[in-house]
Amino acid sequence: MAAKPSGIKVLIIIELLIAALGIASGISLISDPSGKGMGLDVVKDKIPFQNLTLLGLWFMGPYGLLPAALAYGFYKGRLWAWNPALYLAIIEVIWVLVQIPMVGRSILQAFIGSIAVSTIILLYRPSVRNHLE
Repeated sequence: MAAKPSGIKVLIIIELLIAALGIASGISLISDPSGKGMGLDVVKDKIPFQNLTLLGLWFMGPYGLLPAALAYGFYKGRLWAWNPALYLAIIEVIWVLVQIPMVGRSILQAFIGSIAVSTIILLYRPSVRNHLE
């Protein structure tokens, strides 16, 4: 296999970072469904549900385990990782845009939104597309 382009290396790092954040957030919300440990108790009156267990499971799955699998796919140069990475990045952008009116702006939302937009841009780089089998 040819050397990995820089875009692939950055995508691997991004997906691992999202995976780590998703798994950590998921574990936190599953172990404390009130959200108090993450500081979400102050915004609970602004969100449509009070028990955050389902949100924790969402963070563990699509935001935790899926990005870890995508990082592996990019590391191995697998084309199958491209579509789900694009869809996940689009979902992340939508997630941030929906969160802002509900809970207000935060640095974390700006960070996640920027990472998602960066992922979309990187996915469309010719060197990334050409590297994947």
